[in-house]
Amino acid sequence: MAELVKIRGRNVFGRLREIELVEGGAYDAPGSRLRQRLVVVKNRSYVYKCVPRADGNREPALYDMLDNEVRAGTRLGQVYADRYPPELARLAAYNVDAEEPFVLFYAYAGDPATGLATRLEPEHRRLFEVGLLRAVRLTAEAGVIHGALTMDALRWDGRQVQLVNFESARQVGEPRRSGPVLPSHSPEQSSGSGTVDKRDDVWAACLIVRDVAMGASANGFRRDRSSDPEWLRALLDPVFDNEVAHRPEPADLLRGLRSDVPELAAGDPEAGLTPGQRQFDRISLRKRRTTANAGQEPANRGTNPRWGVAAMVVLVVIAAVVGLAVMFGWVNL
Repeated sequence: MAELVKIRGRNVFGRLREIELVEGGAYDAPGSRLRQRLVVVKNRSYVYKCVPRADGNREPALYDMLDNEVRAGTRLGQVYADRYPPELARLAAYNVDAEEPFVLFYAYAGDPATGLATRLEPEHRRLFEVGLLRAVRLTAEAGVIHGALTMDALRWDGRQVQLVNFESARQVGEPRRSGPVLPSHSPEQSSGSGTVDKRDDVWAACLIVRDVAMGASANGFRRDRSSDPEWLRALLDPVFDNEVAHRPEPADLLRGLRSDVPELAAGDPEAGLTPGQRQFDRISLRKRRTTANAGQEPANRGTNPRWGVAAMVVLVVIAAVVGLAVMFGWVNL
């Protein structure tokens, strides 16, 4: 019988709980830089991604990748809550202060889509294109940008697409950060200029749409599109020929594919977030801007720097309460 392991983790609303799991075997999904393995909790499979201390010491950026998974997963989980869409990987728990920081995702759907562009049957191509754009729309409307959208970040079960691996995720409105440039990045992402826009993933998504529609992979590079079918040029030209502010949104592209565009379960992406989470994100964003302006890498952690920010929030609240108490004579200093 497999050994039962007890760990502590928080759900997407920050509530801490004990989790009992058993090892479920090796797991090597493409597109992730983090260590991965399968675990089983109450007879249900999960994907466990972590940063062992040795890995973090060798490559501190792995901690940032794990943090990005947490920030994206908690935001998506709070925005969509009990109406969570199957097109997106779903965060079950996380702990960034553990000896081995981790995220725990519900088991991914289907199989990796890597190399699928050249293998999809014609009748499945449109299903894949629509599913991809729905996933990108769902993240964008929640204020999350995947940031590394390729076939490696997609799963396919024969009917539906699922988007996974949010290790490069950003939130809409944050300053874009310079870093590794992917062939799928838009010009704005490649330059690291401006702020993250809800259409940042549209460029990469449309590269995939083109590959799937043509049944061939361009490996992210824009080839000559003059021989593309007229319908495909009409769909993609507004993306590739415009700056980000003038590109269509995922909903516009879905309409261009003559797909229905249902109302989303969540309206304002901020509506599902607690005031503490919004304050946390604001301070985290200021910290990121300060780091970017100073041209410094985030400090190596003994504990997670994001929780250092959370501690700052607590201290600010305590100071404010004490100040009011003194002002109104509730306590004497």
